Amino acid sequence: MSSILKSVADVFSGKHRGRSLGIDIGTSYIKVVETERVNEKAVLKNYGEIALGTRAGASVGQVTNLAPEKIAEALKDLLTEAGIVAQHTLFSIPLSSSLLSVIELPDVKKKELETMIPLEARRYIPIPLDEVSLDWWILPKIAPEQKTTAPEGGSQPVGKIEVIIAALHNEVMGKYQTIKQFAHIPGEASHYEIEIFSSIRAIVGHGLDATLVIDLGASSTKLALVDKGVVRGSHIISSGAEEITKALARSLSISFDQAEEMKCRTGILGEYEGRDVSTVVQSVLPNMMNEASRFALNYEQKYQTKLKKVILVGGGARLKGIEKIVAKYFINASIEVGDPFARVDAPASLVPTLKKLSPSFAVALGASLRGLEE
Repeated sequence: MSSILKSVADVFSGKHRGRSLGIDIGTSYIKVVETERVNEKAVLKNYGEIALGTRAGASVGQVTNLAPEKIAEALKDLLTEAGIVAQHTLFSIPLSSSLLSVIELPDVKKKELETMIPLEARRYIPIPLDEVSLDWWILPKIAPEQKTTAPEGGSQPVGKIEVIIAALHNEVMGKYQTIKQFAHIPGEASHYEIEIFSSIRAIVGHGLDATLVIDLGASSTKLALVDKGVVRGSHIISSGAEEITKALARSLSISFDQAEEMKCRTGILGEYEGRDVSTVVQSVLPNMMNEASRFALNYEQKYQTKLKKVILVGGGARLKGIEKIVAKYFINASIEVGDPFARVDAPASLVPTLKKLSPSFAVALGASLRGLEE
């Protein structure tokens, strides 16, 4: 497995020439973004998405669990429809299919760490290590001024470092190998990255402030705490934007398709054709936001720092007015909807359309940008 993370400061510093295709295979959609480096700038060349619901006998927007061959068929159709010839590709791997842990170890030489980490990893990885692909890197130390007032047990002890461990099950890698094979994607020019790192590359940029990235997917909500430019924690909430659609369908006695249309058109802003959408939507979001705020608070208390920003991405981030709801749970942080397409050059005529779609393409775009680094 290629290295899973490089500093977000290195986004545009790679040497790859030619087009790079980022592929984000979600539970309800496949999204792809193709970029190219032109005069040292990342330029958007193509993008597209395809719903998976109809291929599982369900509705557009519904969560699916398709076989790799079916996913490959959908991906192949998407690339054909968009006129994309896959060459240099990077697949994002769902956070739910991986394991990330931040552990504390003695500050010793790299060779000693290389011996210690596999032994320590056994405590966090519930399967034999020969069944996973393992990667790790050392996190920058917390600034001394942040340690002086920390409560007991709240900061790194002297002589300690923090290491982030990332593991992917070999079965997951096998699934993606099957998808590549059936979608006719060249294997020798393909790489992998856990999805939250792709998102961070696309939206966080060079900021050093403590930032919480909330990825509102269809089946789950992924959280990543980024500080000093690197991931220091992650968490998965087992509910996502599909819960809102289901709640609307139940409450208003309408079909999933009708509820999805209401959600997309109205968001949390009020009524749709005389029906109260806002109240239903706002009854679902608090559970997710409460869990997200607890995750952020634990980080603040551990490192005696303050969360400065919350960035929303994923399909759920396109809900109209969602920032107002999220702001209630993070009163001391700025709230924004991520705009990953703002990081690439694109035709001016596409900008209004890209702005609307942008939050849901964070992973695919970030993966594509990583491809330019390879």
